[in-house]
Amino acid sequence: MSIDVRGAIASITSLAQAGQKQVQFATRVALTRTAKKAEPAVQREMRDVFHSPTPYTLSSVFVEPATKTRLSATVKLKDDATKATPAAKFLAPQIDGGQRGQKRFERALQAAGVMPAGYRAVPGEGARLDAFGNISRGQIVQILAWFRAFPEMGYKANMTDAGRARLARGTRKRQGLAYFVGHPGDRLPLGVYQRTGFGFGSAIKPVLLFVRSAMYQQRFDFAYVVKHTVDTEFAGEFARALVEAQRTAR
Repeated sequence: MSIDVRGAIASITSLAQAGQKQVQFATRVALTRTAKKAEPAVQREMRDVFHSPTPYTLSSVFVEPATKTRLSATVKLKDDATKATPAAKFLAPQIDGGQRGQKRFERALQAAGVMPAGYRAVPGEGARLDAFGNISRGQIVQILAWFRAFPEMGYKANMTDAGRARLARGTRKRQGLAYFVGHPGDRLPLGVYQRTGFGFGSAIKPVLLFVRSAMYQQRFDFAYVVKHTVDTEFAGEFARALVEAQRTAR
């Protein structure tokens, strides 16, 4: 989405008797300052809309400033990440609505034949959640290692048969546990279940439940927040920048 500010520039410039060079300077400065104000506004909206957004999500907002050769500033979500899904991708369903893309661990489970194609995984009763309401990274790693879902190249965390046996056996301080895929008793939903051993038997809890779709309604109005900031802030920023340009010229 682009926002045209030429009307505001024209109305202020007509009263200021400014030269072309001064107007271009003021435009560049005002665009960048306004975009910088939109950045924390978007982060505030994230905190209002989402329950405990992660620092990774909050830090995904950034500004491309205007330059002498490009009189436009852009407020964006990061669309590139080395070891995680970029924010522009995982927030897109929240901004536009629709089905979310697969997360990295879901793709790994699918590639290993654990989760059927076209499904998504959501936390079950036995999932350990972090402070932000997501299944903990440690448990995800343990599940992927158990099912040997890490690719052989670049990662050596897949469990051997002996490793599985040790985890299932447990210790004096830690109960034994194992993972399996299915829908126990043909009544429980399909997913990854954890079997925990006790002295008198065992119990199972769903850790990940497989669902056919994970649809989101539009709830994060990124474009509105940016436009509102431009509507309320740009004219004032341009007027101040134009005064600075004229003072410097004299």
